[in-house]
Amino acid sequence: MTLQTQAVLAVLLARETWGFELSKESGLPAGTIYPILQRLTTAGWVTSRWEQAEAAQAEGRPPRRYYALTTEGRARAINALTESARHRTRLTGLLSPEPGGEQA
Repeated sequence: MTLQTQAVLAVLLARETWGFELSKESGLPAGTIYPILQRLTTAGWVTSRWEQAEAAQAEGRPPRRYYALTTEGRARAINALTESARHRTRLTGLLSPEPGGEQA
């Protein structure tokens, strides 16, 4: 799983959000997040909905498309992010010099 996908999942674990906000929160450009959202939607991890037109019109903007994790997606995202954190911890341990050991 890419770091970019992990960033999208981390934001979606926190809350339902729309594309621009997801881009801002994850630090990823729209051209990166939308293909990720499409893959996650196809896999059944993410669902989307359009906000009511009246809400958008009241604010003078187009309707937003909101994205959220499905129940299965939430469970899988937690598992994937937990596993990725374990791998990072192991890798950090491998890259750190032993106490009292020599550095290469």
